[in-house]
Amino acid sequence: MLGFVDKRRHLLLTSLGTIGVLQMARLARVIAFAFALVLSRLPASAQDKAGDKPEVLTKVTLEDIRDALQNAGYRGQIKNDSTGEYVSSASGGQNFFVSLGGCDDQKVCKTLLAETAGWTPKTPLTVDGLDAFDWDNAGWLTVVKYKDGKYYANYRVTLVGGVTKAWLQSNLEGFATTTENFAAFMQK
Repeated sequence: MLGFVDKRRHLLLTSLGTIGVLQMARLARVIAFAFALVLSRLPASAQDKAGDKPEVLTKVTLEDIRDALQNAGYRGQIKNDSTGEYVSSASGGQNFFVSLGGCDDQKVCKTLLAETAGWTPKTPLTVDGLDAFDWDNAGWLTVVKYKDGKYYANYRVTLVGGVTKAWLQSNLEGFATTTENFAAFMQK
């Protein structure tokens, strides 16, 4: 027998269909990003003074990413390979990598890309299974299949206009936690 939440989800899925669910998941990602962005601009408390505003990073560096991960209790190491520099980390034993993209000559970058290590699922993936994963994880990750036949989960976010250190750490923590869910999903 379906519980109340399951009935609502079943009704939503059957009334909207796969396309509607995917559009809703994308909308949820946009709302989650906008909400975090708005919150990052608000003072931490009503008692904050004008001089106590959070520091805004207008130029996010790999060092900022490494520090945010380490401050959140994750390992963070800056590494370099044939694709360039990135930060290597892990959550719950699951490796992930964070890099910067769209950088100009002054190394001001437009995007942050976080990506899991590649996985070969134990059972073939289905659209319904991917929809359920996306639904359960609030759209934090986009699952993609690369030419190597493995599946990766990635998360892209804009850095245009600057971000606070708290916002950066919060987003990296959210991605790190969701990588554990992705690993469990791929091992089903």
